[in-house]
Amino acid sequence: MEASAKVKKLLDELAAVLAEMGVVQETDTETADQNEDMAERNGMNPADEAADQVEDTQEVEGEKQKKLRCLCERAEKLRDQITFYENVASKELELRAVLDKSTPAKIETRNSKESPVKINPIALPGAGRLKNFKGVNAEERAYRAGQFFRATLLKDVEAQRWCKDNNVTESRALNEGVNAQGGIFVNEEILNEIIVLVEEFGAFPANARNLSMKSDTLIVPRRVGGLKAYFVGENSSISESDAAWDRVQLVAKKAAVASRISSEILEDSSVLNLADYLTGEVSRAIAELVDVCAFVGTGSGENGGIIGAAVKIADGNHGAGLITAGSGETGAQTLTLNSLISAAGRLPLFARANAKWFVNPAVFAASVQRLGLVNNVGIAGGNTPATVSAGAEMRLLGYPIVFVHTLSNNVSADPGVVKFLFGDLSLSSFYATRRGLTIKQSTERYAELDQTLLYSTMRFDALTHDLGDANRAGPLVALRTAAS
Repeated sequence: MEASAKVKKLLDELAAVLAEMGVVQETDTETADQNEDMAERNGMNPADEAADQVEDTQEVEGEKQKKLRCLCERAEKLRDQITFYENVASKELELRAVLDKSTPAKIETRNSKESPVKINPIALPGAGRLKNFKGVNAEERAYRAGQFFRATLLKDVEAQRWCKDNNVTESRALNEGVNAQGGIFVNEEILNEIIVLVEEFGAFPANARNLSMKSDTLIVPRRVGGLKAYFVGENSSISESDAAWDRVQLVAKKAAVASRISSEILEDSSVLNLADYLTGEVSRAIAELVDVCAFVGTGSGENGGIIGAAVKIADGNHGAGLITAGSGETGAQTLTLNSLISAAGRLPLFARANAKWFVNPAVFAASVQRLGLVNNVGIAGGNTPATVSAGAEMRLLGYPIVFVHTLSNNVSADPGVVKFLFGDLSLSSFYATRRGLTIKQSTERYAELDQTLLYSTMRFDALTHDLGDANRAGPLVALRTAAS
């Protein structure tokens, strides 16, 4: 039994002893009151009655004093034991802190009634070389995540104790079996790290409207028409109009990420490196899948039934928002400034405040940078030595550029293919996540190779719900290459 658990048990015993002492003393008072009442009912003087019962009372009093002395001795022993085990728990914390080198040498005394000591990582191995944990307290956050992965996936006893001491995860998550048939849910703080990285690595999660799903499906009301104003003559009735709404439904789809890792690498990695690797790999894989489905998904099973924005806008139902490049502009290398301006000019006014260009970096280089249009430089006279040598500032016609690796990257002749998206993705699209990410491991599947299979699953949906129609452009428009 751990020292802290022993302290809790002893405290419960001490409370029981104190309660028993109170009962003994109350019983003594109640007995005296009962003797007085009985004497009055018998018409006797209470003092005379008490004198007759002196011998019995002294005997009872002696028994009670003896019981109280025993209870006091027991309470003192419990107090000494509690102090001893509190010191053991405090020393255990201090020695563990030295072992994992994550806390200052001086540790404050802690007992079972106090909150866990805050851990301030110092001189962490691998600190300063993190790729995926950034910002304030990056090393500490990575260390906590690494200890969580070691405790849950590798069943490292010291990591499990560290997590319990520092409230990283629940005890039941640390103790349940993790294998091919079961897994553990990533706790909230580490899940938040992965969500942030997914938004950093993926263009769609970072720019679409983000929603959290409380169940497998989510219904979102969508405004499709508003009130209308009319001119009204004197003594004339006012025409009425109504706002129109419909509903958009999102359904969580299950996505999985799997990777084989050498057991030696998994076991020998430092806490920081393990956290940095796992969170980074999972986040990149999820972000790539989301961008594939959300931008170029065809609605197939491989894409989770999701139709991407670049595919949906060219389906024949959203003609007002689809701009076709001029004759002969069949590839990124032949696109002209006029075509780019036509696309920008088609976007409605309400979507311009937060509008961005979405394009593959190869297509961007072959078209925008070829024309010398980065940051509006070169519009008047094409490339100059200054614009060619200058660093690329990611703006086109005054609006930011967002690179999307999943959009078309073909720079040669590629007729009738969407190359640019332009607009406010937060007005046209939803990215919804069903809370909860699980990570599992299997050491049996590749046992002959001494490799561990790690795989994680999550549930999400991506939906582009507003691209306008044949007569009205929506908050996202597209530029595609000419057919010939």
